[in-house]
Amino acid sequence: MKNAILGILLFSFYACSTTKKSIPVLTQDFSFSKQKMLEDYDIFCSIFKAANAGLYKYRDSVDIHKKFEKNRNKIKDDTSYRIFYNILWNSIDYTGSCHNTLAYPDSIDAYLNKQEVYFPLPLKCIDGKLYTNHAHNEIPTGSEILSINGVGTKSFSRELAQYVSTDGFNTTGKFASIETDWLPFYIYLAYGPQESFDIRFTHRGNRNKITIKAIDYTTFYKYYKGRHSKPYEETMCSLYDFKVLDSLQTGLLRVGTFAMGGPNSEGHKKYTIFLEETFKTLKTKKVKTLILDIRGNGGGHDPNDLLLYSYLTKRNFKENTSAYTLFQHVPYSPYYMYDDTLELREELEEEHSILKQGKYYQNDSFNTVWKPNVNAFHGKIILLTDPFVASAGSLFASLLKSDTNTLVVGEETLGGYYGHTGHIPMDYELPNSKFILSFSIVDVDQDVQRLTDEKSGDGVMPDIKVFQSYKDFVEGKDRVMMEVIHLIKSEN
Repeated sequence: MKNAILGILLFSFYACSTTKKSIPVLTQDFSFSKQKMLEDYDIFCSIFKAANAGLYKYRDSVDIHKKFEKNRNKIKDDTSYRIFYNILWNSIDYTGSCHNTLAYPDSIDAYLNKQEVYFPLPLKCIDGKLYTNHAHNEIPTGSEILSINGVGTKSFSRELAQYVSTDGFNTTGKFASIETDWLPFYIYLAYGPQESFDIRFTHRGNRNKITIKAIDYTTFYKYYKGRHSKPYEETMCSLYDFKVLDSLQTGLLRVGTFAMGGPNSEGHKKYTIFLEETFKTLKTKKVKTLILDIRGNGGGHDPNDLLLYSYLTKRNFKENTSAYTLFQHVPYSPYYMYDDTLELREELEEEHSILKQGKYYQNDSFNTVWKPNVNAFHGKIILLTDPFVASAGSLFASLLKSDTNTLVVGEETLGGYYGHTGHIPMDYELPNSKFILSFSIVDVDQDVQRLTDEKSGDGVMPDIKVFQSYKDFVEGKDRVMMEVIHLIKSEN
């Protein structure tokens, strides 16, 4: 589909190209009746069952429906707006897709962001522990948090991790989300608005306790922009770049996103030229090993992932072995947020035209066979991954891991190894809460090999697990890259 996009950070791209229906502005009193909450919840269930092709990808229909009914029964007369969000989100997250989100309406977000109710400190999650990623009053950077408002950090982290949905049963991406600028909102969702936070922490062996005032989101974001880890993280923020490490006979290719634009965009054309020049250089210089760093790659546009893979494989391949959706006509269109239903219907009828057992499968003309590029690299590939790799990023990583000349180093990806639910995002507005329900509608089985270390519901698992230690965090060192360079040196 010409407007399809894969990526957790960009999954509303398709919808953004159309016109939004008007959304009534809510007052700061967010509460509404149990009856209205039940109405929203039932509409959500109906939409998910009718439109979400990946609903039963990891759990069967009996388990899903039991979960949905159990959560429905939690809605009471005194259920607050925030708790209703949590009930809804718990059902959504249970289905397991990195493209699932549930958002507050803009009007409530704007109101809340001005309130001094948020946690003030950016945090870093390392090996199950939380550390401060910015100094604040008497709490130095790098302090280990022991508890917040009496909640130990293990329980605290589990509560926050639930607000990011990952493919299957993956948890690495959930806990990594604590490090993002979404942290204060996750804390708000889990624990409600706070006036202050009692923090127990330890620094250089000394235990301390301090109470700090809650702040507004704008102030938190200023702290986040000045976080200690920012210089290290910015080394992995480039769109793409390449260099040859001549002393190691090794190439270093960094691809931080596949969001360069679709096949007719200028971004894609520049990327195509970049790849052609890069792989000609690898061949000319007779480079033996290629480090391919895709850490942080949350996806992007077709066919940028497949184009890169064509330069790295010896086999013919396709994007998927199966891709289907449940509909051609947009279901529950009164709640669909955009005015492109006719365009979407025409595109689905063209691409997903094969009806089998109630599912509309993609026809082969939209899933062409790719051949290896004439300049494809056939040496050893070391692929660097982390918990932020998802969607098109994890699809690419799974294709590459299927090849025997690839060594994966780093951490499990957020996106699935065997498949995902992606391609076409849909946004629905629930009528009473005005929550924005977003998910993708095409269930995709990726063209990958069955591997003994990959189970259904896993992300792309590393062959060698490496992550930043506390010392690395404090010193701003890239432990993954250091270990890879050491490995190459030891083999030369």
